[in-house]
Amino acid sequence: MQTSTAILTAFDSPHALSVFTDRLARYRRMPVDAQGFIVSIPIAGRALVRQEGRSLTLSVVAADEKALAASMAAVVHELQEGFGRSDFRRSISVRWQRRDVVPTALR
Repeated sequence: MQTSTAILTAFDSPHALSVFTDRLARYRRMPVDAQGFIVSIPIAGRALVRQEGRSLTLSVVAADEKALAASMAAVVHELQEGFGRSDFRRSISVRWQRRDVVPTALR
């Protein structure tokens, strides 16, 4: 299994992250704990979303590199659709980090 985590941080307004979480409310969600939930995003599959202070983390898991790249692109597409193609890059920083361990909630 391949896994990657996006760290989403708002540049100016912390409410910018709520635009993304509001968009994710369109999909089926399952609470994990007080800070996180799993959401099923088309193409990306299941993603673990967690509030981490003033940022969000969104972890995706895939069977191989190609599927992981498609999942990551689907997350970016959701951001573009929520903010507009050029506006989200001015509102939110997105940093991807590869992980060695699949989050427990996604196993």
